[in-house]
Order: sequence, then structure tokens, then C-alpha cells
Amino acid sequence: MYRSVPRLVRSQNNFLKGIFGKEKETVKQLTVEEQERLRKTLPSIRARESTQVNAPAEAVSEFDVAMFDKRLDTDAIRARGFLKYTQNYTPSNNVKDQVLETASTCLGVKADSVSQYKFADGDNSLKFELLTRLGKSIKHWPTNGTLVHLETVADIVQFYQTPVKNVTKYTELARDETKPKNVSILEQAVRFHPEDTHMYHGGVTAFPGSGGEVISLRHKRLLRQFQPKKEWFDYDDQTFDYSRPDKNMPWDPEVANQMDKYTDKRYNLKTKQFTRIRQ
Repeated sequence: MYRSVPRLVRSQNNFLKGIFGKEKETVKQLTVEEQERLRKTLPSIRARESTQVNAPAEAVSEFDVAMFDKRLDTDAIRARGFLKYTQNYTPSNNVKDQVLETASTCLGVKADSVSQYKFADGDNSLKFELLTRLGKSIKHWPTNGTLVHLETVADIVQFYQTPVKNVTKYTELARDETKPKNVSILEQAVRFHPEDTHMYHGGVTAFPGSGGEVISLRHKRLLRQFQPKKEWFDYDDQTFDYSRPDKNMPWDPEVANQMDKYTDKRYNLKTKQFTRIRQ
């Protein structure tokens, strides 16, 4: 017997519903006991995920909202890449007694003769332990190039008695208030920006179609960029592209702002946390 297509569809209605017209599955609501049991297991799941972080727990600090309230340390940002230290260090008056007391406790030597103590060649375990204690208490760490010259405890005392500045000699001379009045030194270069209409140029450049780019990655955090108008139709507000030229920069802007607040920390993309840099 020949069946027409409509009759065949009606007869196989349940089969077609199973393929094309699946009914929506009802979502099962959790009971009060199941919700309470799930709420108790959440801390163990979070603790298990936190143990997978490879960074040490002492070095990693959680995200702090108060970092945005601190002032941007421009000197520390400029010091990245060409200076040994990015943070200023001013020794206290009792730093010598503090170093000798810590060395006497760590090395097991009397306080009278601890300054003459010399570390054994090839064994840096005691030196590492002493510098670790002093670094945590004084918040000042020696660089890799300085570790070779710290042969005795007296060298460590001299290191912690030496002040450190994160600015160059040129910056110090520009900020010197005792320099002659006829000497004028600009600490920062004067850059043109079209939004500075209050300046003498009134926001009008003498070199249209050029400029506006900051090449250095370090100075991109400090100096502003702009997109120059190169063609005649760019001067029409309806056709000019006002998007930032650094919108596709290789770092996340929010992470960059956080790093600027903490110049002694490094952001880890895997752990999504900040790790303190030991200088």
C-alpha cells in the first residue's frame, strides 16, 4: 500500500519529535540539604586549586584594591632597564648594629669578632641565609653583581650603610635648588600634544602628519601618544579615527596600571597574582 508523505509524517510524528523537536529538559532544583553540602565542599575545592600555584606562598601577594590609591612613582619606572635599583634606600642610624646583631645570631659568632668573619669559598649557604634575614628586615637586597664582592660581614655592613638613589646624575642636577639662576635644566622633554590647547602652540603643530608615537615601552607608561592627521579628510571630525594608537599594545592596561603602583613586584600571567622581585 502506497503511503503519502503527509501520512508518513503523521505516523512517524513521535520519531521526528525525538530528532528535531526535543522537549526542554526540566532543571532539577537542589534541596536545602544538597545546597548546604555543596556550600561546605567549596572551601576544600578552592584550597585544592590554590595548592597548584608553583610560586611560593610568601612571595605571592593577593590583589589589593588600595594599590590604586598610592602615588605613581615615576622615578622607579624610569629606572627600569638602565639603573641597578628602582627603589630609593636611606640607611638608618642603627643599621650597623642591626646587621652585626643579625650576623651574630645567624653565624653563631660573638658580637665582638663578627665583623671580621669571612665566608668560606664555595659555600654560600650562610651568606644566603644572612642576606635573606637582612633583606626581609631592612627591605633592601643586593644585586647579583654585588654578591661576589660581599666576602666578609664588614662588606655587608658597608653595603647597608651606603644610600641608594634611583635617579641619574642629570636628574639630580635638574632638581638641585642651589644651582645658579642663569642655569636652566629641563628634567623632562617638552612634547607636543593636540589636546594641550593652553600651551603657547594652542594645540597646532608645526609638523602636520608626523610625530605622536612613543617608541620606548618604558616611556609609554609616562608619555602620551596621539594619532597625527596625515590626509586632508582626517581633519573632518566625521571621518577621523580617534582610537588610541596603543590600543593593541602587548600588555593589559589594567595590569600595567597595577604594576606601576608596585614597582618592586612582577605580575604572573599564570597565577594572576603579583610576585615580589628580590633585587
